[in-house]
Amino acid sequence: MFTKGNLGRKLLKRLLNFVIVVWGVVTLSFCLQVFTGTDPAEMIVRKNNLFATEEQIQAVRTELGLDAPFHERYLDYIKGVFHGDLGTAITNRKPVIQNIMEALPVTCIIIIMAMVWIMLFTTLVAVFSVIRKNGIFDNAARLFCIIGICVPSFWLALILLSVFAVKIPVFSVIADGSIKSLILPSVSMAVPVICIATRVLRASILNELKSDYVVYAKARGFSNTQIIYGEVLRNALPAAITLFAQYCAALFGTSALVENVFSIEGLGSYLIKSCEGMDIYGISGAILVCAVLFVFFNTVADILSAVICPAYRGERI
Repeated sequence: MFTKGNLGRKLLKRLLNFVIVVWGVVTLSFCLQVFTGTDPAEMIVRKNNLFATEEQIQAVRTELGLDAPFHERYLDYIKGVFHGDLGTAITNRKPVIQNIMEALPVTCIIIIMAMVWIMLFTTLVAVFSVIRKNGIFDNAARLFCIIGICVPSFWLALILLSVFAVKIPVFSVIADGSIKSLILPSVSMAVPVICIATRVLRASILNELKSDYVVYAKARGFSNTQIIYGEVLRNALPAAITLFAQYCAALFGTSALVENVFSIEGLGSYLIKSCEGMDIYGISGAILVCAVLFVFFNTVADILSAVICPAYRGERI
């Protein structure tokens, strides 16, 4: 039987895994800076003086501590990360964490809006498809999901922009930061995920309907709708929650193309600009933030699954 002590140990284990994985992510981010083949000191000096001498480059390298032993640089990087110091961007000579904090809010708003669409439409479409299994709605939803899975977010963003901002000027072409202007970007990012999550949740619900407790509930006279909303949906959620968390984090890294379509200065756009400018500190900082968010959301998904779903945590229903 599942107890509160078991839940506490499970949560502690998940949190310990989170710490270990984050440490691994930070280490990989450091390795990206060290083994990328790009010399930050040379990039900084030649940005201001194309004909800089080796002595000038070496002086900057010493100032940045790039000539220190590997283990010293690694420890300094770890300390810097824990103090919120991700280095100074080569492109604009501002702290990387400041650049990220300036770009992150608008990306967070878009992703929050996208996840609202995902949670709402995934649940509604999946449940109604199961209730009307093999009916017109279920077949239409299946066809729409197959098409939606194959559609790239940036292509959908271009279509929505041309239709609802150019031909039918309901929204502005360039996002101005208002909630209304972020609807189209959020929908563009949400639709492919909705299509995938709907198929996963539908399959999970159908699998749960084969369980013994469903047979018992039907024998007691409960309808399919009552059974689905009463117990089946809750037990079918872990797969959807895990997928939801993975895509919620992944959207931070994949938002770049959609942000470029709508001229949004978000985290994805900052990552692209850092790549274009060979800004190794900006690249590693943005990737580190995306990776930590990915790990964080997956950990939250496991904890939510353990709390919400009795079957997931091993409790007898």
